Amino acid sequence: MKKLITIATGLLLTGSVFASTVTLHKNTQLVTADYASKSEAINAAFDIAETLKTSTHNELRNDLSLLNHSFVRDITVEQTEITAEEFAVARDDIQYRAIVKVTYHFDTEEQD
Repeated sequence: MKKLITIATGLLLTGSVFASTVTLHKNTQLVTADYASKSEAINAAFDIAETLKTSTHNELRNDLSLLNHSFVRDITVEQTEITAEEFAVARDDIQYRAIVKVTYHFDTEEQD
């Protein structure tokens, strides 16, 4: 009986360390530097969006802040959307920055 309880406990503990693969869908925003014109800010945002589409797995993992997930695979950028915002740093000093909204998904392992 003691052996049976020990084996059952061991199997229970061993079964809990198996991980399953899940697909997570996420959104994030990347912000450009400040520019003197709206068109400069938008061009910089398009550069960021194009870079995301051609980035390697490790670059995307860093750019999209996925470092806290383990075993990240198959990162796919689904969509990017660009908006520009105007702001003042001082009276009569208007600056522009663009925001790249990124929708993406990736596979990761989730502990059961």
